[in-house]
Amino acid sequence: MVALRKAIELPAEISGKASLVLEGDNVDFVEVYLDGEEVERSAVGGSRVELPISRNAAGARVLLAILLKAPATGPGEEVASPRVSIRDRGQVKLLCDQRTVWNHCRKFPLGLLWSQMPPLDELLSTKESFLLTYRNLEDNEWRAAVSMKRPFGPTGHRVHSVDLKDLAPDSRYGFRILRGGRLVGSWFFETAPETFREGMNFVTGGDMFHTREMLDGMNRRAGTEDPLFALLGGDLAYANGVDGDRWLEWIDSWNECAISPDGSLIPMIPVIGNHEVKGASYRPLSAPPRAAAPFFYSLFLGMEEGSKFTIDFGDYLAVIALDSGHTENVAAQVPWLRKVLQERSAFHFKFACYHRPAWGTGVKGDAVEIQRAWCPLFEENGVDAVFENDHHTYKRTYPLTAGKRDDAGGVIYLGDGAWGTRTRNIGAGIKRTRPFLAHAESSNHLIKVVLRKDRIRYEAITAAGLRIDVSERSPRQ
Repeated sequence: MVALRKAIELPAEISGKASLVLEGDNVDFVEVYLDGEEVERSAVGGSRVELPISRNAAGARVLLAILLKAPATGPGEEVASPRVSIRDRGQVKLLCDQRTVWNHCRKFPLGLLWSQMPPLDELLSTKESFLLTYRNLEDNEWRAAVSMKRPFGPTGHRVHSVDLKDLAPDSRYGFRILRGGRLVGSWFFETAPETFREGMNFVTGGDMFHTREMLDGMNRRAGTEDPLFALLGGDLAYANGVDGDRWLEWIDSWNECAISPDGSLIPMIPVIGNHEVKGASYRPLSAPPRAAAPFFYSLFLGMEEGSKFTIDFGDYLAVIALDSGHTENVAAQVPWLRKVLQERSAFHFKFACYHRPAWGTGVKGDAVEIQRAWCPLFEENGVDAVFENDHHTYKRTYPLTAGKRDDAGGVIYLGDGAWGTRTRNIGAGIKRTRPFLAHAESSNHLIKVVLRKDRIRYEAITAAGLRIDVSERSPRQ
């Protein structure tokens, strides 16, 4: 058995005789849901299902969830996607084909929200106050959280956020949002373990949103990989500090697509990039003020002191975010970076992330300021890997010390930001002109990082689940 899920757009005009047709090869449809409503099971079965669609649904986005029987596949492989089409008055419009990316789940029973799509549009009203309640799923009592609100940049929207403290580690929580005493929606999230757990993983990547289709596909891939968190390396919404609506669409995609197989939302760690800033600024020596990135700084809680920060997971994993010349000068961050690295010298795993690459694929110039200012600190303080973005390609370097291959003691750099963007072409003879590169290609991807006590595994994965590059290395500690 396997479950599939995807939001689909219905045509703007359909008649009262329209139907939604699902067809698959070597599969048997068992259950079908539309926006959480289960279709009569008597109407479901075999390799073809036809469902009536109301004329009132014209132009709507609906969540299609399917439970089906399919032949067993090998590790990491997925069942072929079903074909979905609208048939109306003798005309057929194909909505999904076998190349379409869906969320997959083989864990049962399914989470309560698997077949539902949280109604984000209802959260955008500012006329009534919100109440968020949450509970550990092992407890019965719901607790209320105090909501903080602030303007969302220069728009009329407001950001509502809560700061949840004293959460139990390695636990699953549910939370609900109520407005005017009415339930708007309910969701799940999971907390990190207090101590290291063999095989835990996270995903990372940047440069996310050129088209909604590309963004949705990779966000679904992120959820399907069931990571502890997603480390997002800048150029998130491509709003350039001026387009608040584009941020709302970016949030909508994450809310809808970046969901784990058991229905949990995937936490994100956001890093600033040049397209968060007015003028798409990259100025490592004379960065503009934070006011040039009004949406980034108003959306994400905890950025009041700037876009460099650390997130610690117990005393085993540290993630260090830096600003590669977008709202803070590169050299000005050196004392802070040295201090936080030295304070985390005993951590088993240490990773850094920023936007502009120090060691790229040549489609743009390298950030030489970062090579001089930050890379020596990464080398001296046992950083395992550095995640770079911005160039719309994929790359993995050899372990480097002072820019030279050092398999024994160097730092690897991975990226370079092609989550949901159109990729750039890499020049011929790349291994000759850039001998520090172990792998480089023009492919959309995210990077899955799997942590084991004695090995770190890096997997570059496409939206369809293809592993285009896999490597392993021992922690540097």
